[in-house]
Amino acid sequence: MSHWLAKAEFDTWTGQWLRRMRRRQNERCINILAYHHVLPEDHLFTRGTTLRHDPVEFERQMDYLVEHYRPIGLRELVDALDRREELRRAVVVTFDDGLADSLRIAMPILRRRRIPMTIFAVTSVIGNADLQWQHKLRWLVNQGLGEKVREAMTIEGFPPSREDESVEEYARHHYRVDLSEILEILVKATGTTGAALAGRMRPYLEPEEMAEVDAELVEFGNHTHTHAILSALSEADQREEITRGRDVLRSIVGYEPLALAYPFGLKRHYTETSKRLVAEAGHRAALDARRRINRAAADPFELSRKPAPCGSQRAFEQMIEDWPDNALLPVPRTSPGGRS
Repeated sequence: MSHWLAKAEFDTWTGQWLRRMRRRQNERCINILAYHHVLPEDHLFTRGTTLRHDPVEFERQMDYLVEHYRPIGLRELVDALDRREELRRAVVVTFDDGLADSLRIAMPILRRRRIPMTIFAVTSVIGNADLQWQHKLRWLVNQGLGEKVREAMTIEGFPPSREDESVEEYARHHYRVDLSEILEILVKATGTTGAALAGRMRPYLEPEEMAEVDAELVEFGNHTHTHAILSALSEADQREEITRGRDVLRSIVGYEPLALAYPFGLKRHYTETSKRLVAEAGHRAALDARRRINRAAADPFELSRKPAPCGSQRAFEQMIEDWPDNALLPVPRTSPGGRS
């Protein structure tokens, strides 16, 4: 099969046959997909990114899942992992940040297909009380103030920036707990505030609509209180981000969040301490964004998500079918912690 896979084109008859073989080989694997925006047009927070899916494109992706896989809720997955039970052709759909379009545009598309969703909300911005720090940064860059941000960070003792590094990359790589405060000072210098901008743009969910959703189809998870990069924080600050996010969600939706999604979600963005604190706060699982496929032996506090490709149905199908990046590799044995 390796020889055929290396030679076959994705859309030829041999490719179609091998795709069925891949699905059969991976039928006990679990895909968890991560989305952000489902919008018909770009706006400030999606322009130049891969975070926006057109609604028609999103519907096509969901139709593919219904035809070839078994969409389930995150809670069903976590329950199965607890029992060490194998799930066949399972796929979970998640959304990050608590963005308004996740309920207003994506949710009706999913409801028509009876596909459950989990929305990981950043609790400090629910109700549009403020902008997330990375959105505040994007606004400043759009105002032509990116270099002012870089200069302010340098004055505040952040490491020097590389010449080839955008200010947004610089901020992510050297995140510090006071970064949001620095950005707010710069926003105020322009004559406005993060709260005023959020009130005008209203990019996030309102607590009333979160409380009224169909709980059988929509579940809310913790994405920390301020979208902090946990690995950059002290243990006390990590605990505050995690528990405050949990408590705000509970006050809105009336239940403890099942899971937390690590902001940004790469291995460098969280630590073993992060995992322990998530468990101590009562969560039963945590999710990253490391683009791996999950198996029954997966560590529930390091479940891997795949950010869904946008702009190409073929790229989406290749990603779901694990084609061809890992196709030539043997199925790894997993440790009790779920890592090969």
